[in-house]
Amino acid sequence: MVAHATSNQSASSGLRPINSLRDVVGVTTLIERAFADDMDVNGHNSMRDLRWMGQLFGWMDWFTSPGQGMLPGYVWVEQGRIVGNITVRRLSLFGHGWMIGNVAVLPEWRGRGIGRQMMEAGIELVRHNGGNWIALQVRTDNDIAHNLYKSLGFADTGEIVYFERRTFRVDRVGRPQQPVESRLRPARPQDMDRLFTLAQSLVPDSVRWAEPTYRTTFDLSLERDVSDWFSGAQHVWRVIEAGDQIWGAALLEAKRRRRSGRLYLWVVPTHAGRIEEILIDSVLAELDDPLDLVVARIPGEHIAGRVALTTRSFRQVRALTSMKLPLNGAG
Repeated sequence: MVAHATSNQSASSGLRPINSLRDVVGVTTLIERAFADDMDVNGHNSMRDLRWMGQLFGWMDWFTSPGQGMLPGYVWVEQGRIVGNITVRRLSLFGHGWMIGNVAVLPEWRGRGIGRQMMEAGIELVRHNGGNWIALQVRTDNDIAHNLYKSLGFADTGEIVYFERRTFRVDRVGRPQQPVESRLRPARPQDMDRLFTLAQSLVPDSVRWAEPTYRTTFDLSLERDVSDWFSGAQHVWRVIEAGDQIWGAALLEAKRRRRSGRLYLWVVPTHAGRIEEILIDSVLAELDDPLDLVVARIPGEHIAGRVALTTRSFRQVRALTSMKLPLNGAG
């Protein structure tokens, strides 16, 4: 199937590699329809940007191998129309890990084996290029897709749960009391390395491809404060520590001009269930302006964190399960 798809790029029906210049509109339209329930304003903006990029730079695909251009992967075509898409890309330039994303089939074409054949083509493409493993994410409640990936050898490696809270009012958040046996305080520049290490330790190696921890997130410098002032952003940090040990931390990253923010929460597992609510309240209480939307994502196994967000009027919007398939003898 892969050999056929690679050589028959002019086929009017079936599987073929993506041609960014020709297919970008059809692929983005398919993705917007297939993932309509999950796509927010940022998602639609990304599709708009992708259409612009494809139409401007899609010609560069002529200098790449089939399926590895600006939109790497395959489409499934029926009656001259794109009805399926799979994205297959290398996670880093010199790495051996690959990612499969946007496995999408139009509703009226589902149940015909198109998704399986696209997945098999994607797996073969990675194997042909010497990849050691493939990772993907699937909605935890999507049993059909989940079972398909399991049947192809993928195994669950972790879960990320997404929350949101709308119409956030600053004046409705009370300042928390100091925790028992520990101390709540703002983060300091000298905390940067310890906070970065804490965050890394809470993300298993098997899911870091999906939830990378960036050192820039933990920038507590004066330069960040100056940048926030010019950009209209606000970074609110709170840390709970006992002695010289950090038990947990929270960050609220607010974009005041967009009236939106993102909440981060990190808690040492041995202290889970004791400090989550205090940390969440402590950063929310420091906001300068109301926000229309605050989002958060948290590992599925952090039950206390999920409960704390729910009791603070956050609503779970989706959960994604990470899955991984070893290839070419890799463990």
